Amino acid sequence: MKKITLICLLLLFGVSAHSLALQSDDFFVGQWDVEVKDTPNGTVKVVLSLERVDGKLSGKFVDATTGRETKISQINEQEKSITLYFFAEGYDLYLTLKPESEDQVSGSLADSFMVSGQRIKG
Repeated sequence: MKKITLICLLLLFGVSAHSLALQSDDFFVGQWDVEVKDTPNGTVKVVLSLERVDGKLSGKFVDATTGRETKISQINEQEKSITLYFFAEGYDLYLTLKPESEDQVSGSLADSFMVSGQRIKG
């Protein structure tokens, strides 16, 4: 009986560890409320939507005030961060994000403007 209990516990631990590994690979997948602070247009608020398609991240921004969509042309995934490339306001731009906690990210836009974000749950 002890062997069966031990085997069940080890199996449960293995499944949990595998599940956590999958979650960490897809940390950025989902929707995020993102603020870009102190731009020439003030603080800009967007909803960032990211999904994994065929093993690669893809996504878009939706401006919170105008509803205008901006497609992300490329996403580079590093070990602990991502860099999003897109065209907006007449410029080729990039936004770098890294996890701060389970549901928060921080980073910068073009290495010039501070960015913070919170996961949209629901």
